[in-house]
Amino acid sequence: MTNRSPLDIYLQNRINENASKLSKTIDETLQREQQCLELIVQSINHCKMNIAKCDKIIKSCRVQSLPIYQAKRNAFHDNLVIWNTLGHIQMASIEMKGFNKQFSSGALEIREQQNIIKSAYISIYETSKRLIDGTGDIMKFLSSNFVSYDSSQLKSVRKELTTFRENNKDKLILVRNKIAAHRDSDVCEQIETIEGLHLSEAVSLITEYGSIINKLGAVTSPIQALGIKRLKATK
Repeated sequence: MTNRSPLDIYLQNRINENASKLSKTIDETLQREQQCLELIVQSINHCKMNIAKCDKIIKSCRVQSLPIYQAKRNAFHDNLVIWNTLGHIQMASIEMKGFNKQFSSGALEIREQQNIIKSAYISIYETSKRLIDGTGDIMKFLSSNFVSYDSSQLKSVRKELTTFRENNKDKLILVRNKIAAHRDSDVCEQIETIEGLHLSEAVSLITEYGSIINKLGAVTSPIQALGIKRLKATK
């Protein structure tokens, strides 16, 4: 038997009352964020194209020209790291808003709701690890090329993300291992895990993670300028 907690019922009622307004607001935000993602993808492809060009030249250039093109390649690779991380941030943000949109799409059956929650937990588990790794690579870029840059805000938000992941790791791994990426051999264990998914907990988790993602995007975006500066230094 699947039971909704009183908080789940209260939250579902509030969502139903404001479903149309919530959906419209999310749609508008998603449209803007999708446009940003498209621009990020263009920058990623630009870096990849130039890395490929450098690789081609490096294979056949004179020895005296080798350091020049190796430096250019490294600079484009650093930019690729920055843009790729920004892309992961943007995609994670879009995914979280997508889950909230699904929740606000009207009265959902409990099983439909649980499937959304399951997908959200898997997304949070996977993307949070990717963002921790990506921002770690950016910090290496800063320590190697811009030691005077004040990265305290980036470090602070990254630490917040790491703490968030650690605090919620048990729940995320439980869902992942019992009913998602892996399936428990005991059907009763699967059912118990599914019935332990609650709307109120999921919305809270998605909201907290979304807030961290927004802050991470805000502190990472300015580093684009350092990537461009790095490229200009190779000309």
